[in-house]
Amino acid sequence: MKNKFGITAAAILVALSLSACSSNNSNQSSSSSSKATSSKVEKKTSSQSSSSTSSSSSSTSQSSKPSSQSPKESRISKLTSDLRKVFPNMALPTNDGLGQGSSKLNVRYNKSGNTNIIYYSVGNSAADFNAASVKNEKPYAVLTEVTNASSSEASDLINYIPAQSGLPTKKLDSSTTATIQGAAGQRYLQWNSDNYSFVIQASSQLKEDPTDRGKKVLALYKQYGLPKTSNKGSLHVTVGDSVGSLNTVIAWQDGSNVYQIQAHDTETAFKMLASLK
Repeated sequence: MKNKFGITAAAILVALSLSACSSNNSNQSSSSSSKATSSKVEKKTSSQSSSSTSSSSSSTSQSSKPSSQSPKESRISKLTSDLRKVFPNMALPTNDGLGQGSSKLNVRYNKSGNTNIIYYSVGNSAADFNAASVKNEKPYAVLTEVTNASSSEASDLINYIPAQSGLPTKKLDSSTTATIQGAAGQRYLQWNSDNYSFVIQASSQLKEDPTDRGKKVLALYKQYGLPKTSNKGSLHVTVGDSVGSLNTVIAWQDGSNVYQIQAHDTETAFKMLASLK
């Protein structure tokens, strides 16, 4: 009886031991499986993160590449470049002076002896450089150069007028006083500055007053200036702007060369001259 009990007890202990081992093995297998699954998730996440970083880096690299498109050349730049091939030593404006119509700017030129003339106009469309059809357009500005000008050529083109005295005066601003006189149905307002004579001409018959225009011209002169002249220079503005008129005339001398610009609008002339190169 004791032997049977002993055998039974031993059998129970073995069974319990086997059950514990089985449970332990099962737990180890489950833990191992969980670790493997976790490792796979980590690898996948890491792979996705790496792919995202690579994509972001590629996108950043593409966006940082400079644009291959260069800014479109302006019409005045193109025409000035063409003019420099014809007149390599001539001072040329790089600003067309226009408020509108720049895209339809046209240019033609004429060469005769020591005189070079460039005509600036605005057409219905942009024509070829120096196209024959541009002759039918009214120029809004004309630039003339006389190379190696004689003293008489310089004097005729510039037409400088010395300062006047003993005449009635008009105050244009705090530092500028002009003289005023009338002759042959015209009134002339004049002042002199920096080797330039400034004359504003108005019709007394049409009751035009040169003073207001004179004040505007003086303001433009102080804003834009005028080309430095090696001798004398002049500005002459006729009041009254009819279609196609070139009522603003500015002339100056650069060494042995004499320049003159005629323009329909006074501010346009100043803008063009301020950009001379």
